[in-house]
Amino acid sequence: MRVTGGVAGVDYTVVLDGPTGTLRGEESMGNWPFQPGEVLQVLHRDQVRYLSSLFLEAGVHRMEGVDFGNTCCDFFHVEVTFRHAQGVGGFQGDTPNLPPEVQGAVGVLDGLVWGALPVMVDFGTQPGLWPQDPFTVLEAAVLGDRLRVRVQYGGGCKTHAFQGVAWGGWMESHPVQVRLFLSHDAFQDPCRALVTEDRFFDLGPLRKAYQKSYGTGSPGTTTLIIALENHSGSQPSLARSFPYRF
Repeated sequence: MRVTGGVAGVDYTVVLDGPTGTLRGEESMGNWPFQPGEVLQVLHRDQVRYLSSLFLEAGVHRMEGVDFGNTCCDFFHVEVTFRHAQGVGGFQGDTPNLPPEVQGAVGVLDGLVWGALPVMVDFGTQPGLWPQDPFTVLEAAVLGDRLRVRVQYGGGCKTHAFQGVAWGGWMESHPVQVRLFLSHDAFQDPCRALVTEDRFFDLGPLRKAYQKSYGTGSPGTTTLIIALENHSGSQPSLARSFPYRF
């Protein structure tokens, strides 16, 4: 996917390789967030499936060669190329002109460039099956369809990986609740600097799973309580609890 335009005049291209789950920065013009060839994310297979489902459900195979046109000046223009069993397809257009479902899929892919990983809904898993290197949750908030978590951990010499995983099933209260733990892999970082940073998680898979179980209500009328957990230390696992409205 190539993204150009906007107020700041961006121009960058990223490539997501489905079989390996690797999101790589291909080209970047000017002072943008990656170097050519840099690996930006390595996705779990469930995250690759989720992203693929968004594009397929949006009907991108019916949009091969479609140009949704330009508007003017301050809008982002995207060019999406994809491979499938029959070959290669693609479409392009300014983001306001794209069909809403395509806008959503493109937004999730572009969000990965900036670090927003889709949460994973795996009700059969257990926190102990995931990396649990120590960290602290300092604060958290839901911003639209994204969860922002400010974490603090020891490190500084390697890039650490965080994942958000919904587990244990729906808790049938009113509103419905769900447990979401954070997994932290420090990759044996030998350094001990105290790092504080924000991590972002796309809540779209959780919304989609909820709607599959309970149906789709009118936009903005559904509330799901997220119980955010941290199982990496000896403290109580519940770090925060807050509403997600969609």
